[in-house]
Amino acid sequence: MQTLVQDLRYAGRMLRKNRGATAIAIAALALGIGANTAIFSVVHAVLLAPLPYREPDRIVTLLRNGTGPASPADFLDWQAQARSFDSMATAEAWGPNLTGRERPEQMTGHHLSRDMFRLLGVAPVLGRTFLPEDFQGGRDHVVVLGYGLWQRRFNSDRDIVGQKLLLDNEPFTVIGVMPPQFRFAPFWITEAEIWAPQNLPDRASERGAHSLRPFARLKPGVSLKTAQAEMDAICARLAEAYPDTDAGLSVKVQWLNDKAVGDIRPALLMIAGAVGFVLLIACANVANVQLARALARTREIAVRTALGAGRLRIVRQLLTESVTLSLAGGALGLLLAIWGVDALSGFVGAGPGEFGVRIPRAQGITVNTPVLLFSLVLSIATGVLFGLIPALQASRGGVNNALKEGGRGTTRGLSSNRLRGLLVISEVAIALVLLIGAGLLVRSFARIQAIDPGFNPNHLLMTTVSVVGDPQYVGERREALYRQVLDQVKALPGVQSTIRRWRSMCGRPASR
Repeated sequence: MQTLVQDLRYAGRMLRKNRGATAIAIAALALGIGANTAIFSVVHAVLLAPLPYREPDRIVTLLRNGTGPASPADFLDWQAQARSFDSMATAEAWGPNLTGRERPEQMTGHHLSRDMFRLLGVAPVLGRTFLPEDFQGGRDHVVVLGYGLWQRRFNSDRDIVGQKLLLDNEPFTVIGVMPPQFRFAPFWITEAEIWAPQNLPDRASERGAHSLRPFARLKPGVSLKTAQAEMDAICARLAEAYPDTDAGLSVKVQWLNDKAVGDIRPALLMIAGAVGFVLLIACANVANVQLARALARTREIAVRTALGAGRLRIVRQLLTESVTLSLAGGALGLLLAIWGVDALSGFVGAGPGEFGVRIPRAQGITVNTPVLLFSLVLSIATGVLFGLIPALQASRGGVNNALKEGGRGTTRGLSSNRLRGLLVISEVAIALVLLIGAGLLVRSFARIQAIDPGFNPNHLLMTTVSVVGDPQYVGERREALYRQVLDQVKALPGVQSTIRRWRSMCGRPASR
């Protein structure tokens, strides 16, 4: 330990002695390590971290034809006939209006079937989740709140359980509050923050209305392939029994984590590789600087060798300097990564009128303990990577030649020049690969921009108007309100035309 402290003190003195070169090296390493740390925070949150449910590696999605929702009748048939699952449940989009308080607000939520919370295995932080009796007709309406909604609208009131809310002008009793990490579903309407029981028995005959997202938990020992084969057989029977609605019916059984990640895995890995190349360029650059500094200290190293210092001792001292330099760059890079993650979180978050984030599982993107450990390990590995070759090169050679006047002989000089040339060539090669990749991306982006969308997007504006749940505007009165709004907007100066668009949250048209 005493020797390590001595090495660190000496490394600090040597780095302060060449402040200009040290500052440039720290800046280069900070950019490389910071970019890699920021991207790793995304990769960890999206690809590596397990979903925040009990045994998430056994939860699957059951989507109609691989992408779409199912009908209530089809789901109930799947639930009755399937034997590969411990439990099956469904979620359906729900957008109630919260009224009766200081300001109304349209919520984003789900109707959940009776086994959903048991399937997910997530306990509330307050109260309880749904019981079987909550799904019986004639019972009082109950609702479970998300942690963010509980904080934002109810000031984290711990007495919220049992209070009444007015949703779409109907009273609901709050029975629980979910923990802050609870996000469901992780691939669809990720911004949901309120959940109520789903009434499936009254819709058991609906086979043509597709609005349910089914989920299931595989039984222990049952493979995805076995579950898929069973669902294929069930769908074939339903297609034969109900040819009018279920002809060609198919279901894709897919791991929930794979569905949550979606198609972003290749893009994230490609970005991670690109920033890794950036770090390699920084390492090669700093290694060149370290090699030049080590060669300038040839006489010093020769004197230390003559006084009894072994080659391993010299290499350790030079590596200590490199790792110290890298740790300083890593500390600065971590600050850049924290700033980058904050900026990225604001970019990928849900925008106005959106029900999900732009990157799956983006809520978990943060500089947490795994990211900090990654940054530390990366900093140490980077210091060893760019410091080992210069250390070995500087500690090689005879003492007599180095101590003689002009004793930095030609052999050693030529060898060092060849090594420095190899490092420069490596930098240029990696930079060329990055430039080619960037050029291809720019070209692809230009082609996408050049695609004709079929209309002129210039000078177009869009707004969302909703009166869902307001008893003053139902039926013809709601239609009259929309027509009046369109007429008034069209009368504004500069407006050439208006159009009304229907928007749906759950597969069925909703007036917006």
